[in-house]
Amino acid sequence: MPPTKLDQPRKYWDRLFAPSSALAMITTVDGQGRVNAASYGTCTRVHHEPMGIAFTANVGADNANNILAGSAFVVNLPRFDQESLEKVRIVGLPFPPGVSELDKAGLTAIPSTIVKPPRIAECPRHFECTVEWTKEWSNRLMIVGKVVAASVDADCVDAEGYVLWDKVKSAHYCGAPYGGQFVAAYEKVPADVPYEGPEVEAFLKRERGMFKEH
Repeated sequence: MPPTKLDQPRKYWDRLFAPSSALAMITTVDGQGRVNAASYGTCTRVHHEPMGIAFTANVGADNANNILAGSAFVVNLPRFDQESLEKVRIVGLPFPPGVSELDKAGLTAIPSTIVKPPRIAECPRHFECTVEWTKEWSNRLMIVGKVVAASVDADCVDAEGYVLWDKVKSAHYCGAPYGGQFVAAYEKVPADVPYEGPEVEAFLKRERGMFKEH
């Protein structure tokens, strides 16, 4: 059975997408309602409130075409483990339109809470997005989405919506020159600000205002 998913309240969305850039599998639907999935090495949280997520796709790729035709999208964040990363690699292959990447990779589609594209059950975190804007440049399509719902495996966050890093096991893609290698992104190290000056208080004040309860 798919893991139990918790719908997260809006005030927890920003803390759920961490680190601020991550490996992702993104789902869309075409005009016939067929699901497309693709893997992206760089998917980035670009705005806190309202929460925005951005990525780029090749012009002419299925996800790009679906989004330009009006599809919403779902950002699914996979784990740093061998099985998950191998499925990420399969989803990233150039299958023809209409072929289900999820079926090819042995992944499970489950309904989203608001948008039409599904979530991927095997990923512990999901962000349902409507499209805010797109821009084509250098044969790439930049896509920025507004998060309208977020969910997470029940055992992957604490009671205040903070990520349990040893459970979600965030991953980063090393990039094409490294030939399909990935690095873990879930070891955390706290760092103080060893500096005295008005800039510190100004920063903390802005930070407190940015992350106030919504």
